[in-house]
Amino acid sequence: MSISEEKSKAIFEMRRRQILDAAITLFDEQGFSTTKISDISDKAGISKGLVYRYFNSKEEILLALHENITHCINECFEIPNAKDAITTFAMRLLSYPYYKDYGAPPIRVFFNAIVRNEIEVPDEYNPLKGAFGKEYFGALFKRGQEQGIFKEGDSALFGDIFWKYMLGYLSELSQYGQQKESIPDIMPILSLFEK
Repeated sequence: MSISEEKSKAIFEMRRRQILDAAITLFDEQGFSTTKISDISDKAGISKGLVYRYFNSKEEILLALHENITHCINECFEIPNAKDAITTFAMRLLSYPYYKDYGAPPIRVFFNAIVRNEIEVPDEYNPLKGAFGKEYFGALFKRGQEQGIFKEGDSALFGDIFWKYMLGYLSELSQYGQQKESIPDIMPILSLFEK
């Protein structure tokens, strides 16, 4: 008895998501290089061979998490109030272990793997390359200026400064096994930009 193509696709996506969810949690808690495929299979509750049926390597798993980064970035950007959008992004990224029910932030996993030279990430997947702060947070600061929340000034520069602040804070969270619970207070840095 064969299963329908639709059901087969649903099973494939469910298993893939199961593997990615297990991997991102382990990568965040114990680091990319120390996590083994067998750790991922154990956490996901599936066989090691099944993990390899979906992904050829840990690197491939990490790169597959890029879609989670894009989703998080877009989800935060869509929050109408600019200050709330910035705050939500920062809290998701910098809270350890997790912010509310959000889970392990994929951008933090990428950051840690890149900073520790555990993986070579192509520039198009690397949120640390280019002008992310100027473009992403710059647009949010611009929206906040239009909403009357932030003072006038170069919104791209504001965004770059804020992003670099977050990267500095994040670097303190990148010491695997030494992470401490962290609920950052980002209001002091945001107050620098408020009217």
